Amino acid sequence: MSDIIDTEEIDRDTVDVEVLEQQFKNKYKLLTETAVSLTKSYINKLHGNKSLKLAVSQSDNSIEVYQLNNSSLTKVCRLSGHAKGLTEVVCDPKEEHQIYSSGLDGVLKLWDTRTSGSCVQEYKDEEEELLRPYECMDVSHNGRVMCAGSQLVEDDAYLVFWDQRVTKPLGGYWNSHTDDITQVKFHQTRMDILATGSLDGLVNIFNVMEQTEDDALMYSLNVENSTEKLSWLDEKHVACITQSNDLQLWNTDNGDMVKSFTRDKVARSIKRSKGDDCYLVDMYSSIDDSAVLLAGSYGGDGHVLRSVTIEEKKLYPSTNFSHNKQTVRCCWYDKDRDLLVTTGESGLISVWTSGECAENGTISKKLSSSMKQLQVKRHKPY
Repeated sequence: MSDIIDTEEIDRDTVDVEVLEQQFKNKYKLLTETAVSLTKSYINKLHGNKSLKLAVSQSDNSIEVYQLNNSSLTKVCRLSGHAKGLTEVVCDPKEEHQIYSSGLDGVLKLWDTRTSGSCVQEYKDEEEELLRPYECMDVSHNGRVMCAGSQLVEDDAYLVFWDQRVTKPLGGYWNSHTDDITQVKFHQTRMDILATGSLDGLVNIFNVMEQTEDDALMYSLNVENSTEKLSWLDEKHVACITQSNDLQLWNTDNGDMVKSFTRDKVARSIKRSKGDDCYLVDMYSSIDDSAVLLAGSYGGDGHVLRSVTIEEKKLYPSTNFSHNKQTVRCCWYDKDRDLLVTTGESGLISVWTSGECAENGTISKKLSSSMKQLQVKRHKPY
């Protein structure tokens, strides 16, 4: 075997450290970090709210809730109760103490962190004998409507809707997707617009106020790949990350693809040499309304994490998260505070803030001020 030479390419930076520093000009610093468990834990779901409560899913199907105060993370409670796999965690956009979750047990749960993390409501279809394992869910921006997407069940994949006040479903769609539904995302400011993604290679845009499924389906976008992540970037643009780590941007006003970026293209943009080791985390709209893609590399210790912005249909280096310590699986961004939270395969919750805020201490002032405002302007349950 000694005559066999290993010629496999090793992923590495394509530029030296000084050039990386120059090109990734948007600096973020690690504000705080905590491990959710003393044992090895894998986090693949994360969500937060305006009061900076952070909910993360663990590999044992439980949810850990943390509160970010100034520059520290404090554990609030642990939520557990799904009989089968936990698939999604969503913080209520209006009620800071409420968290939703979906599971393969066909149930959506509403949790209240004020009651030691107890489940205060379950949403399911009592009249339906067929179990619908839910792969994903979302809540409309006003907290009134919920939608869950199911796996394929006897040739049908279901989108099921609930009024937040009623445990019985409002109704559902089951003709628009032909395989497991992996993502449902309500529009950022409109409760009637919903984007859904599936293993069937389609991203569908619905107006859920229409009376029938056929009328509700506005566009069926052929991404020609399975959907891993969907993100609304603004009023009309949706980003789709595929399961092969490609990125597509779509205009939901006319159903046209704006631009697509292959995995290799993204790898080159974050200055890595091997496309096969590149992975895409998610997209979000930053504090200056730039479209930001967070991506990393499995190469080496798997700790490379960088972001790029999309401007004029091109990728430009933005931030190098040099103190990252894990392969990142999900992120959550607070646009008001320019705060990024990442979690991943090492069970760490990492909070990043812009370098300017970290240096002059304004992040603590912003957090303290926002907490006081939330206490004054607390929403009543709908």
